[in-house]
Amino acid sequence: MAYITKEMLCEFAGKFPEEESQMPQVYADSAMETVAKYLGYDPEMKDYEVCLRGDGTDSIVLPSVCQELVSVEINGQEISEDDWEWRKNYLSRILPSGESEIFSSNQKIKVKFRGGYDPVPQKIVITALQLATLYWESSGGNLAVSSTSYADMGTRVFNNFHEERFLKQINEWRIYNV
Repeated sequence: MAYITKEMLCEFAGKFPEEESQMPQVYADSAMETVAKYLGYDPEMKDYEVCLRGDGTDSIVLPSVCQELVSVEINGQEISEDDWEWRKNYLSRILPSGESEIFSSNQKIKVKFRGGYDPVPQKIVITALQLATLYWESSGGNLAVSSTSYADMGTRVFNNFHEERFLKQINEWRIYNV
């Protein structure tokens, strides 16, 4: 299920098309795609199963924010969920000595987890709605241009099509797979 819908976008933008059009949903889908690309993952909660190899570090980098660890296997052997810690999308195994395990390249690691958010944080929803509205406003060649008239001074035109200024407000949910 999408975390923003055509109906939400129409209400947010204050636009209610008279005829049935799929374009508002296209703008909503495009905005959610832009947000997912910026965050590095789809923010909606879903189940993941990933197979990775160690890289000589003490962390496994997951493709989404981890909310619940379901299972981890290393070289086919299941490891208790109690042995693991995670922060955002980084997973580490704490050994009985208290140190973190180093994952070598010959280790095959299979991780099942729930990632994303349920519900999606409101700031992410609002950002997606803002972007979808921006896309809607820029349709028909009007690339979100606005103008201001000044008495006896003419008119100034401003291009407001800057996705980055909206996306920066969701930086705290962004992941970096380094």
